[in-house]
Amino acid sequence: MERLEDLLFFAEVVEHAGFSAAARSLGLPRSKLSRRIAELEARMGVRLLQRNTRRVSLTPAGEAVYDHARAIAHEAREAFNVATKFTDEPRGLLRVASSPTIAANALMPVIAAFLARYPALRVLVNAADQSTDVIGERVDLAFRVASAPLDDSSLVMRTVSAMPMVLAASAALVAAHGPLTHPEQIAALGWIALASQDGPRSLRFVRPDDDDYMLRAVPRLMCANMQVLHSAVTAGLGVAALPRYLCTDLLASGKLVDAFAPDSPWRPDASFVVALMPNRQGITLTTRVFLEFATPMLEQILTRA
Repeated sequence: MERLEDLLFFAEVVEHAGFSAAARSLGLPRSKLSRRIAELEARMGVRLLQRNTRRVSLTPAGEAVYDHARAIAHEAREAFNVATKFTDEPRGLLRVASSPTIAANALMPVIAAFLARYPALRVLVNAADQSTDVIGERVDLAFRVASAPLDDSSLVMRTVSAMPMVLAASAALVAAHGPLTHPEQIAALGWIALASQDGPRSLRFVRPDDDDYMLRAVPRLMCANMQVLHSAVTAGLGVAALPRYLCTDLLASGKLVDAFAPDSPWRPDASFVVALMPNRQGITLTTRVFLEFATPMLEQILTRA
């Protein structure tokens, strides 16, 4: 029988819209993956992909072959999923996605401890500021920050931990301008906003009497990466709502402070971290065990005062 693995590689290239992303997903050198696809085309006697410097596209023959390759890839994954349910411990490759900030500051110690316990396991971390397509990119487990439940019936969602926020500013900036008593004063110090594709993400403030305030100001600086916002605040560029766990050490040292006055009732609205997984039939033993292991550790890290 011809090498079926090459059909799986072909499906991977199509699903990732290119050789580089597919090679990263497979853990292969790009040159090796390209050679295997070329060998597949030679054996079949047809060109499957049109290649240019930016992307690949399917030829008519490639479209027909991909329908079968995709089915083979799906059945192969299901076979491994079924087999995993009969193993007594996690093994193989676990694909995890999160923002770079959570990956670097919260997930790494968790993954290190998990791999020490289960050495037969390998982990692929997709750390990106943009939301990952859990199903399309075949991610086993994605961690996302949310302020409201996510509506996607194709995914299973589990709340992992609250993530307290603080309106952080440098001590020098607050000393120069005075602490804030109301969110509407933020613009005077310079708002540093978390960015989305459509502009700055809205920032909601709440107080104990259930009153709220939605900040509508022009930000001085925007970035989709929370770590960059943290650096901008530390540099004195303005104020930003940051996860408190990111600021613990600098708050303790006095380099960063809560921009609100001690007697102000206003605080940034709470966020929480959720875990997203494919539908229940696609959740493997490894995914379940990792989530059970990770949840208490992540909660301890993310709620650190």
